[in-house]
Amino acid sequence: MNDGRRKSPAHELRWLNLAGLCLRPGFGHPADDYRIELARRVWAQGLTFDNKLENETQWWIFWGRVAGGLNRNQQEDVFRRLAWALMPKGKPPRINSSLEREMWRCAASLELLPAGVRTELGNSLVKKLLGQPDASTFWCLARIGARRLFHAPANHVLPASTASRWIDAIAKLAGAGETIARLAQSTGDASRDLSPSSLEIVRRTLADSPDLLALFQGDARSDLDSLARVYGEDLPSGLVLDTGYGPLTP
Repeated sequence: MNDGRRKSPAHELRWLNLAGLCLRPGFGHPADDYRIELARRVWAQGLTFDNKLENETQWWIFWGRVAGGLNRNQQEDVFRRLAWALMPKGKPPRINSSLEREMWRCAASLELLPAGVRTELGNSLVKKLLGQPDASTFWCLARIGARRLFHAPANHVLPASTASRWIDAIAKLAGAGETIARLAQSTGDASRDLSPSSLEIVRRTLADSPDLLALFQGDARSDLDSLARVYGEDLPSGLVLDTGYGPLTP
């Protein structure tokens, strides 16, 4: 499956990029389990050229892409190799900014992590945003605190009170609109939805942004049309993702 990646750093870089795009499991395809079994062999082998920054960065992009096919234990295994960088117990390590960004994005895609871990991750992201807002950090927070998770079942959605607290913290930041829409998105499920008063505040906040308002109000097609933003990247030209609502090509 992956012997070719060992030929050179460039081969491994290209293999990780293309294989991650083609795998992207988690939608119920009958071959998902088999593909993940093969991918886990790659995990066990590790990076061949682990001294190359681009390869290490692409490694975490790969695992963020295939995260939807991993079970809870496998996701926790992935996170254990990220925790030293994202949730250090002492002085934060110095990490290349591009690598750190992809490590965060990978962690945000691990929707089966325990609620306490995901809450800690979200709290750290809020602190980062208050210090220096950026699109990738907004994306990570939205993915972790979304009312509708992309792969995991509804019982893994974080409490509405947690989402409300994060919304209050970032409400005045420029560029927070889509994150707020996902953190407050209406689902019709009282166990996931924010309080009526909080929902009304968000509705007024997004009133001048029709697309975000549609997303917030739970329009399924609007949500699917933003799949590129759910993944955090566009699909390459020619690749089609079938979600059950019909093929989409972001």
